[in-house]
Amino acid sequence: MTPEKIINIIYLRPVSNSVNVKMRDRYHIIIMLILMVWISTPSYSQSERRIEVNAQAILARVDRILSYPPGQMRGRLQHVKPNGVSFDVNFTGYIDRDDYLFIFSSKERGDQLKVLYNFGGEDIWVYNLHSVRLYHKMGIDKYDSILLSNFFYIDMSNAPLQSNYSASIQGRSIIKGYDAYKLILKPIYKAGTYGQLTLYVTIDEFIPLRIDYHDRDNAIFKFLTVSKVMEQNGRVIPVRYDMMDIRSGTISILNFFSFDESVRFDKQIFRSEKLGE
Repeated sequence: MTPEKIINIIYLRPVSNSVNVKMRDRYHIIIMLILMVWISTPSYSQSERRIEVNAQAILARVDRILSYPPGQMRGRLQHVKPNGVSFDVNFTGYIDRDDYLFIFSSKERGDQLKVLYNFGGEDIWVYNLHSVRLYHKMGIDKYDSILLSNFFYIDMSNAPLQSNYSASIQGRSIIKGYDAYKLILKPIYKAGTYGQLTLYVTIDEFIPLRIDYHDRDNAIFKFLTVSKVMEQNGRVIPVRYDMMDIRSGTISILNFFSFDESVRFDKQIFRSEKLGE
């Protein structure tokens, strides 16, 4: 029974004497007090809880969009300096469910670097083919630059945001002409370069539009723009990322040219001890 019906029933109850009138007034006062507490107190906590649940749900959706499709992919990493000087590095990616290997090469230097991600991007190994050295990127080393570009190793790890950050919705913004949610992501484990992330996603499908990277002093020092997406097998896949370093004025462009989910490969390539073979 709704509060309005309760009040109507009380008002319509027949009264026969002064005692019933007094009882009716007491009931009226009690009901009004209950309604005031019911309307004011629980609604705030429920609203607060709903916002937090939506923020984490949005983050889960973003993780699914950013995840690499299984199989083989090919692309190019281009780094452009303010004076227009640039360099290009091609790469091939071998993607399994929780492991992926990228091999970077150029026409001038051939194969240069192998970057292996295990356990969904949480564990990072780097093998330099020219120096013949294997590096295990842990802690702050995950934030080293990939071939002097604006992309850090952790940026291409696709480690789930939902597992590494707590999210909250901070309102709405217009990004690239799209109405977007603005989310603040606080790192759960404060051991890296990023003090926090600001994530903008479309309101309708939660497609990521931009990520602002804050340093430990909470100043934005670079930002990532998802410049192009495509649909394949019923899912949205980003195919171009632009990473701008505000301090140096450089921009790194990560393009994915092809995805082939029919390719099969030996799972041994995802073992760090095999990178040198």
